[in-house]
Amino acid sequence: MNSTKRKFNSLIQGIGNRSSTPGKPADNSPDNSPANRSTTTTLSPRNGTPTSKTTTDADLLAKRRRMGIPGSTPPAAASSSISSVVMSKWSGKSSRPSTPAQPKYCPTDRKELLRRLVTFQDFTDWAPKPDRVGEIEWAKRGWVCQGKERVRCVLCNKELVVKLNKKEVGGKEVSVLVPSEIEDALVNKYVELIVESHHEDCLWRKRGCDDSLLRISFSDATANLESLRARYDELCSRKAFLPYEFNLKLPEDLDMTTVLAQLPDTFFTNPPPEDPSWAESPSKVALALALMGWQGLSNARIGAVPNSASCHTCQRRLGLWMFKSKEVGPNNEVIVPAPMDSLDPIKEHRFFCPWKNAQSQRLVGARPNREADLPAWEMLARSLRNEAYLRGVLDGPPKKARGVAAGVDGAPATPTRGAVATPRTPGTPDPGIGGFDSPLAATAPDGEEDDAARDAKDKERWARLRRVKSLFDPKGSRKLRKTTSRPGTAVSSKSTTNQ
Repeated sequence: MNSTKRKFNSLIQGIGNRSSTPGKPADNSPDNSPANRSTTTTLSPRNGTPTSKTTTDADLLAKRRRMGIPGSTPPAAASSSISSVVMSKWSGKSSRPSTPAQPKYCPTDRKELLRRLVTFQDFTDWAPKPDRVGEIEWAKRGWVCQGKERVRCVLCNKELVVKLNKKEVGGKEVSVLVPSEIEDALVNKYVELIVESHHEDCLWRKRGCDDSLLRISFSDATANLESLRARYDELCSRKAFLPYEFNLKLPEDLDMTTVLAQLPDTFFTNPPPEDPSWAESPSKVALALALMGWQGLSNARIGAVPNSASCHTCQRRLGLWMFKSKEVGPNNEVIVPAPMDSLDPIKEHRFFCPWKNAQSQRLVGARPNREADLPAWEMLARSLRNEAYLRGVLDGPPKKARGVAAGVDGAPATPTRGAVATPRTPGTPDPGIGGFDSPLAATAPDGEEDDAARDAKDKERWARLRRVKSLFDPKGSRKLRKTTSRPGTAVSSKSTTNQ
């Protein structure tokens, strides 16, 4: 029985072996050395057909790979074939760095929200919807546009078809008239499906993006100027397609000449522009569009689009050629009008864009106040105005206006205490300074002031400060604290007497 098993095992091991001495090692024998190796072929004991040594080694390696025997790699001295070169080329590690996978759940990431919002910008795939089921509402809950009126969750991969007033007729989608009651019911249903269509364990079902995630920050004045300059340069590169100044419909309280005066002196020259003419004669049209959030449109495949602009926040595209008059006379009279009457840069933004919507630009946690809420373009204009005022204050006023009065003989006198001046109505003349509303207005020319009047003003000021401070103290804490005041006043002496 044992001999039968041995024969059977030897038979299995000898399958496909065409060498004349199967049990003899081929690499260590002296006959197989490079000096004694013959180029002639050997005869196989089975069929007697001549086979080369290379073919025998290849068959042996193929059998070892089939049986899973270790050490079945080809020898280093083996000749390389075309197939081995191709396999080594494709199996080798790529020199290109692997791109990291995009996060699938990030409700606080503004860039990811904008990346999802970009998928809805193609009108052939996504038609305009009511505001309650618009693209921003789907993007806030982790949905992307997958195809024709179809959305998909980036986390649970659930898909949903969104159709309100369209149906297929003969294989084509046709808009149909739907009663308002039915349309409202459909909108309400899709509002629920934005959340409930996710899987039960999907994180986007539990929490979406905040409404204030699209808010644009203008806290850094330097960054505001840099981004404004970048948008301006992109629009100036499309100067041939920009509409004329009379084609723009700007707010009545916006004067572009004033905005140009509020910019720093090096705004158009640092860094140097591509075309020196952009700095020599600034374009008010390009600056107005840049002030309201517009910049050049770029495509990932074809690059910059010369006749279009875009908003990188709401992903709105704008064809500049549609708003430029085709032919204008020497006196700026329109001979051939543009396809569109005028360009309203604010109105062209989408309804949820913070450049247009003051609610989207509202600070997180702030109370709703219609007077305080401003869209992004007004906040940027106010920031430019404030920076221009600060530059004028730091560079403009002379030293005398900063609290140093000159003496009779021309020598600088002791700085006066302008902080104790009684508040006056702006514009009221003062005998000492000549009606200039400044900290020096309450100081006499000789720098002297009645001590009794000064003490009375100090007492009144400290009393007001204590009343304001009491509003911020917790209840009952005023009873535990000792009354503090300025040394030398009546309240301070009274508290000292009580102690």
